[in-house]
Amino acid sequence: MAETKHAVIEFIEPGRTQTEDAKRAARQLRRRLEKERAAARKAEQLDKFPEQEWSSKGPRGKQKLRGLKVLAPRPVRTTSHTAATAYPFVAGPGVGANGLYLGRDQHGGGAFCFDPWALYEAGVISGMSMMLFGQVGTGKSSLAKSLAVRQVLAGRKLSVASDKKGEWTRVVKGLGGTVIQVGPGLSTRLNPLDPGTRPSTDVQGHLMTDEAWAMMVRTRRMSIIVTLAKILTDRDLTSPEHHMLSQALDEAVRISGEQDRVPVIPDVIGALQAMRQDGDVMAAEAASVMMMTMARVSSGDLAGMFDGETTVMMSAEARATSIDTSALRGASPEAVRVVNACAGAWTEAMVTTRDGGQRIVIYEEGWDNISSEADLRRMVEQWKLARAYGIFNILVLHKIADLDMAGDRSSRMAAMAKSLLADADVKVIYRQDRSALQVTSSEMELSDREVSLVRSLPKGTGLWRLGDSSFEVKNELTKAELPLFDTDERMDKTATGAGSHAA
Repeated sequence: MAETKHAVIEFIEPGRTQTEDAKRAARQLRRRLEKERAAARKAEQLDKFPEQEWSSKGPRGKQKLRGLKVLAPRPVRTTSHTAATAYPFVAGPGVGANGLYLGRDQHGGGAFCFDPWALYEAGVISGMSMMLFGQVGTGKSSLAKSLAVRQVLAGRKLSVASDKKGEWTRVVKGLGGTVIQVGPGLSTRLNPLDPGTRPSTDVQGHLMTDEAWAMMVRTRRMSIIVTLAKILTDRDLTSPEHHMLSQALDEAVRISGEQDRVPVIPDVIGALQAMRQDGDVMAAEAASVMMMTMARVSSGDLAGMFDGETTVMMSAEARATSIDTSALRGASPEAVRVVNACAGAWTEAMVTTRDGGQRIVIYEEGWDNISSEADLRRMVEQWKLARAYGIFNILVLHKIADLDMAGDRSSRMAAMAKSLLADADVKVIYRQDRSALQVTSSEMELSDREVSLVRSLPKGTGLWRLGDSSFEVKNELTKAELPLFDTDERMDKTATGAGSHAA
């Protein structure tokens, strides 16, 4: 017995014990048992699928995904925020299919459907306004047009307050809508003092009484008259001037009512001229200044546009309407601002009613509206009342820095411009250059991945921000839409000399 023990110890390596040999033997036994179990599983698979060709890695053919081993990938621990931004192959929740198709969610979400009214009802967004940013040629205008056209075909209505380039004319006509062209020398005339469309209820949903309607109309008229005076004097009005305008408006309404017609700007000018004879020197001076100021609306390059009764009517039931102001190219800056103010006020007087149904209102070339205090004030009010009137506003800008055109950062206009951005729960950003992207990233608090994405977005693809969710969406156009939305047609015709352009 002692010799046997001595013989065993001789074969043990220095430092090794009997316990380690036993462990090694146990491991060898486990490996042998695992091989036997694997062979048994393989035999079982062969019995179930005798027609399959088997390889060392499993069956071939239609059962090729059934192997003999269970994959157990190494788990990764991370937060949901990091997973959504650091792993682009992880698809987050989409906005659902309750809407109209616009394009494809580039991060695995499938079709991207959008309906602001449905999203508002679902609580995804809390405001009915959208801001669309993008450099020239990135596809932002095509997105605005495709969104508007598809909404109209679904039963909504469209209004373009001021089409400064005439790009919406063929779109609106293609929808069977009405285009009103305004400009020097044209026969079309819009009366900014038109009462507008009378709604059946007020903003609170109460029945609209005659007294409430008369007050609403007077407020609109006074607002546009004061706006025109501010634009033409390039300053705020004094208290006497404001008072004289108010008195002149009431007198103009009284005189026109006796003649059973709608008051016009020349009626206000006539009333101011009569007030110059007032015994009060301060009142007479204020009336004189306002008379000469308002006379500018009916003279020079503004003559014939807003100084008489309206020659064309826009029906609240029309599917699509636009005011084409492209004839103003080359006009003075103050003339452009006056036209924008009058056209915008006239349009909104026609569409701001609950009875008109759901409507999209487009502000194209929004940088021009931002620079005018009158337009900016009206837009801020429109943003606030959009839900009450069933309106969805779309403001198109090149970049967020365009908001700085409203004025200095500490100014009242700058604060109003920033409120538009804050109140817009839908923001779409198309490709931006580095300088514009810095401001965009700061104002919208973009993540590093979103900044990188916006910098390199291809044409027709934009970053959508719906509340707290982000989507990369490629806008897809139909063959019928392409020729309507082509904003480069004039340039292509000039370059090629061709009579038509194939999109």
